[in-house]
Amino acid sequence: VNAARQASGREPAIRFRVNDDRVIRWHDGFAGDQSIQMMTLGDFVIAKADGTAGYQLAVVIDDAAGGVTDVVRGDDLLDSTPRQIALYDALNLGPPPAYYHLPLVVGPDGRRLAKRHGDTRLSSYRAAHVSPDRVLALLARWSGMTIDRPPVLAAELLPLFDLARVPTKNIALNEHDVATLTSEPR
Repeated sequence: VNAARQASGREPAIRFRVNDDRVIRWHDGFAGDQSIQMMTLGDFVIAKADGTAGYQLAVVIDDAAGGVTDVVRGDDLLDSTPRQIALYDALNLGPPPAYYHLPLVVGPDGRRLAKRHGDTRLSSYRAAHVSPDRVLALLARWSGMTIDRPPVLAAELLPLFDLARVPTKNIALNEHDVATLTSEPR
């Protein structure tokens, strides 16, 4: 290992060593019951070569320090959950938060949104003077909410939100959605 490090000229990352065969089980509030054998995770990075925390460690420490009780994120991060639960356990941080992994918004081709789909960043819609209430209305529709007018504040959507109505499959951003956002009047 030292010869390889000297040859590359780079410091190695620090990894969390997975050396037991226990099964990590958790209930995802959206994806349901989950389990994975620890050994299938493999050792994973917890600190980069430059000494900064890796993603898995950073989110666990941040969430624990912030008292986060519920994590809602895209289902592309579902496989990060057992790593984070293992870190909560190894660091004696108490029980991990409840997790909810929701479908992603993807391009019309079913692939992750990327430059090939045009500029879909919120900042580009803001620069095009798309009003926040139009964006909220689209998010509400995608989340299974029926509204008769664009909401002015996100707080107005809270009483309408029902996790059971959120689609279980990825949501495709299509031309109609973009036209709804960008059509006149703004």
